[in-house]
Amino acid sequence: MMKEYDTPRSSQFNRVKLFDFISRIVPSSFFLFVVLLKVVDLYVFLKDHPAAGNNTEFLRFLADVVSKSSIICFLGLMSILFLIRLEPIEKARGIVPRVTAIAGTFFMSLVTFFPRANLTMVQTVIASSICLVGTAMSIFVLTHLGRSYSLMAEARRLVTTGPYGIIRHPLYVTEELATFAVLIQFLSFSTLLIFLVHVLIQFQRMKNEEAVLEKAFPEYQAYKSSTARLIPRVY
Repeated sequence: MMKEYDTPRSSQFNRVKLFDFISRIVPSSFFLFVVLLKVVDLYVFLKDHPAAGNNTEFLRFLADVVSKSSIICFLGLMSILFLIRLEPIEKARGIVPRVTAIAGTFFMSLVTFFPRANLTMVQTVIASSICLVGTAMSIFVLTHLGRSYSLMAEARRLVTTGPYGIIRHPLYVTEELATFAVLIQFLSFSTLLIFLVHVLIQFQRMKNEEAVLEKAFPEYQAYKSSTARLIPRVY
C-alpha cells in the first residue's frame, strides 16, 4: 500500500491555516477572559454599591453601571469578531507594525497602575458619561466594520459606508474618547505623558493601516482623497 506524504505546498497551506486558527482563538479567548473579569467586577460593584438615595449619588451609580456594562458589550463584540473575521488578503511587513499595533492597544493600561485622581462627584459622572459615549459609539462603528475588523495592520475588505463614509478611522476616534475618560480618572503628569505617547502610537498605526489598504485595494486612493482621516474637512 502506498503511503501519502504531504507536499511542500500542502504543508505550507496547513501552516497558514494553523496560524489563522491561532490568530483567531488567542485574541478571542483573551478578550473573552477580560469580559469575564469585567462581569465579576460589575457584580462586585453592584453588591458593594447599592443605589444611593439622593439624586447625585444615584446618577453617579447609574453612570458607572451603564459605563461598565457598555465596556463588557464592546469587549464581547471584539471577542466574537476575532472568531468570524475574514482572512486577510494583505498584511504589513516586518515586526515594527505588529509591535506598534500591540502597543497602541495595551499601552494605556499602564495608567491603571497609578493612583486614582481625587475627583468630585460631578467629575466622576462626567468621566463615566464620556466613557459610555465613547464605548457605545465604538460598538456602533464595529457593527459597520464587522468581519473586516483587525488588531494588526491587515486588509480584509474595504469598508466605506456608515461612519467610514465620513472619516477613514472612526474607531480610533471613538476609542480615544473612551480612553480620554480613563485618563480623567487617573489624571496626573505621568499619566498624561502616557496618554500622549499612546496617541503618537495610534497615529503611526493609522499610517500603517492606510499603507496596507492602499496596497490591497486600488480604489482606496480615491476613497482616501474624498475622506478625512479623523476630522471632516480638518484632518
